[in-house]
Amino acid sequence: MNQELIDGLIALLEGSALCEIDYSNGSQRVWLVRDQPMADAARASRRENEKPVPPPPCPTAPAGHVIRSAMTGTFYRAPGPGQPDFVSPGDIVEEGHTLGLVEAMKLLNPVEADRRGRLVEILAPDGATVAHSTPLFVIEPIEG
Repeated sequence: MNQELIDGLIALLEGSALCEIDYSNGSQRVWLVRDQPMADAARASRRENEKPVPPPPCPTAPAGHVIRSAMTGTFYRAPGPGQPDFVSPGDIVEEGHTLGLVEAMKLLNPVEADRRGRLVEILAPDGATVAHSTPLFVIEPIEG
Protein backbone atom coordinates (compact mmCIF):
# COMPACT_ATOMS: atom_id res chain seq x y z
CA MET A 1 0.00 0.00 0.00
CA ASN A 2 1.49 3.35 -0.94
CA GLN A 3 1.86 6.43 1.25
CA GLU A 4 -0.24 8.58 -1.13
CA LEU A 5 -3.26 6.29 -0.60
CA ILE A 6 -2.78 6.35 3.18
CA ASP A 7 -2.43 10.17 3.17
CA GLY A 8 -5.62 10.41 1.10
CA LEU A 9 -7.51 8.21 3.58
CA ILE A 10 -6.26 10.35 6.48
CA ALA A 11 -7.35 13.53 4.67
CA LEU A 12 -10.75 11.96 4.03
CA LEU A 13 -11.14 11.09 7.71
CA GLU A 14 -10.01 14.51 8.92
CA GLY A 15 -12.12 16.41 6.40
CA SER A 16 -15.37 14.58 6.98
CA ALA A 17 -17.87 13.53 9.59
CA LEU A 18 -16.53 9.95 9.49
CA CYS A 19 -15.20 8.43 12.70
CA GLU A 20 -13.30 5.58 11.14
CA ILE A 21 -12.17 4.16 7.82
CA ASP A 22 -11.50 0.46 7.33
CA TYR A 23 -9.86 -0.09 3.92
CA SER A 24 -8.46 -3.35 2.58
CA ASN A 25 -6.74 -4.21 -0.66
CA GLY A 26 -6.01 -7.90 -0.97
CA SER A 27 -3.88 -8.95 1.99
CA GLN A 28 -3.18 -5.37 3.16
CA ARG A 29 -5.46 -3.44 5.48
CA VAL A 30 -5.61 0.09 6.88
CA TRP A 31 -7.90 0.90 9.79
CA LEU A 32 -8.07 4.57 10.79
CA VAL A 33 -10.03 5.80 13.82
CA ARG A 34 -10.48 9.48 14.67
CA ASP A 35 -10.61 9.17 18.49
CA GLN A 36 -7.06 8.26 19.63
CA PRO A 37 -7.84 6.73 23.07
CA MET A 38 -10.47 4.46 21.54
CA ALA A 39 -8.11 3.54 18.70
CA ASP A 40 -5.41 2.48 21.19
CA ALA A 41 -7.89 0.31 23.10
CA ALA A 42 -9.19 -1.25 19.89
CA ARG A 43 -5.67 -2.04 18.65
CA ALA A 44 -4.76 -3.59 21.99
CA SER A 45 -7.86 -5.78 22.04
CA ARG A 46 -7.24 -6.91 18.44
CA ARG A 47 -3.64 -7.83 19.27
CA GLU A 48 -4.95 -10.05 22.04
CA ASN A 49 -7.51 -11.66 19.66
CA GLU A 50 -10.37 -10.37 21.75
CA LYS A 51 -13.60 -8.88 20.51
CA PRO A 52 -12.78 -5.40 19.12
CA VAL A 53 -13.73 -2.36 21.13
CA PRO A 54 -16.60 -0.61 19.35
CA PRO A 55 -15.68 2.64 17.63
CA PRO A 56 -16.68 5.94 19.20
CA PRO A 57 -20.10 7.24 18.22
CA CYS A 58 -19.97 9.23 15.01
CA PRO A 59 -21.32 12.73 14.82
CA THR A 60 -24.58 12.90 12.95
CA ALA A 61 -24.31 13.32 9.20
CA PRO A 62 -25.14 16.75 7.85
CA ALA A 63 -28.82 17.22 7.01
CA GLY A 64 -29.40 17.94 3.36
CA HIS A 65 -27.75 17.01 0.08
CA VAL A 66 -23.96 16.62 0.35
CA ILE A 67 -21.71 17.62 -2.54
CA ARG A 68 -18.43 15.71 -2.49
CA SER A 69 -15.06 16.17 -4.11
CA ALA A 70 -14.70 14.34 -7.42
CA MET A 71 -10.94 13.99 -6.94
CA THR A 72 -8.01 14.27 -4.57
CA GLY A 73 -6.44 17.71 -4.47
CA THR A 74 -6.42 21.09 -2.72
CA PHE A 75 -9.81 22.69 -2.05
CA TYR A 76 -10.30 26.43 -2.57
CA ARG A 77 -13.37 28.43 -1.58
CA ALA A 78 -12.46 31.47 -3.75
CA PRO A 79 -11.23 31.93 -7.33
CA GLY A 80 -7.94 33.40 -6.08
CA PRO A 81 -6.08 34.74 -3.03
CA GLY A 82 -7.77 37.81 -1.55
CA GLN A 83 -10.92 37.30 -3.61
CA PRO A 84 -14.35 36.65 -2.09
CA ASP A 85 -15.60 33.07 -1.70
CA PHE A 86 -17.71 31.67 -4.52
CA VAL A 87 -20.57 31.08 -2.07
CA SER A 88 -21.50 31.59 1.58
CA PRO A 89 -23.95 29.73 3.80
CA GLY A 90 -27.47 30.96 3.12
CA ASP A 91 -26.84 31.62 -0.59
CA ILE A 92 -29.30 30.21 -3.12
CA VAL A 93 -27.43 28.26 -5.79
CA GLU A 94 -28.61 26.92 -9.13
CA GLU A 95 -27.57 23.67 -10.79
CA GLY A 96 -24.15 24.23 -12.40
CA HIS A 97 -23.23 27.11 -10.06
CA THR A 98 -19.53 26.99 -9.10
CA LEU A 99 -19.19 26.45 -5.34
CA GLY A 100 -15.43 26.00 -5.10
CA LEU A 101 -12.35 24.61 -6.83
CA VAL A 102 -10.21 21.51 -6.38
CA GLU A 103 -6.66 21.86 -7.70
CA ALA A 104 -5.26 18.56 -8.93
CA MET A 105 -2.08 18.21 -10.99
CA LYS A 106 -1.91 22.03 -11.39
CA LEU A 107 -5.42 22.14 -12.91
CA LEU A 108 -8.28 23.99 -11.23
CA ASN A 109 -11.42 21.87 -11.38
CA PRO A 110 -14.74 23.51 -10.49
CA VAL A 111 -16.99 21.96 -7.84
CA GLU A 112 -20.51 22.66 -9.07
CA ALA A 113 -23.96 22.44 -7.53
CA ASP A 114 -25.81 19.46 -8.97
CA ARG A 115 -29.22 20.88 -8.01
CA ARG A 116 -30.95 24.07 -6.98
CA GLY A 117 -30.95 24.81 -3.27
CA ARG A 118 -29.83 26.88 -0.31
CA LEU A 119 -26.23 26.42 0.79
CA VAL A 120 -26.39 25.24 4.39
CA GLU A 121 -22.76 24.56 5.23
CA ILE A 122 -19.24 24.55 3.80
CA LEU A 123 -17.53 21.50 5.31
CA ALA A 124 -13.91 21.86 4.16
CA PRO A 125 -11.59 24.73 5.10
CA ASP A 126 -9.97 26.80 2.37
CA GLY A 127 -6.65 25.30 1.29
CA ALA A 128 -7.41 21.86 2.75
CA THR A 129 -6.22 18.70 1.06
CA VAL A 130 -9.27 16.65 0.18
CA ALA A 131 -9.61 13.10 -1.06
CA HIS A 132 -12.03 11.71 -3.58
CA SER A 133 -15.55 11.74 -2.06
CA THR A 134 -14.67 14.15 0.76
CA PRO A 135 -17.86 16.04 1.71
CA LEU A 136 -17.44 19.70 0.76
CA PHE A 137 -20.88 21.36 0.84
CA VAL A 138 -24.36 20.75 2.19
CA ILE A 139 -27.29 22.04 0.15
CA GLU A 140 -30.89 22.11 1.27
CA PRO A 141 -32.94 21.48 -1.88
CA ILE A 142 -35.68 24.02 -2.61
CA GLU A 143 -38.48 23.82 -5.11
CA GLY A 144 -38.99 26.15 -8.03
